[in-house]
Amino acid sequence: MQDIPNQGRDDPRRQNMTANDYLQEALAERERFLARHLHLRSYQAEIDRILDQSGNCRGRMEVLGTLMQGKLLEMQKELYKLTKILQNSVTAN
Repeated sequence: MQDIPNQGRDDPRRQNMTANDYLQEALAERERFLARHLHLRSYQAEIDRILDQSGNCRGRMEVLGTLMQGKLLEMQKELYKLTKILQNSVTAN
């Protein structure tokens, strides 16, 4: 694996981390996050299943982009609903 540059981090332990080291750290952080947010485990399992079927790195990035875009659209719809509720509340008062 190639080394990843420090990218401005001052921690000397991070200066010589390899890509694999960063991956292992990210996976451990993901596990800690999921341990705190158990309701997201099923969604993470769905993401993992889809990514396992996506082929190469390019396919994985395309799938991630599509998943993120879908979630952003869901959030936009919810924001629209909340905006309408707030508008109705202000108008009613």
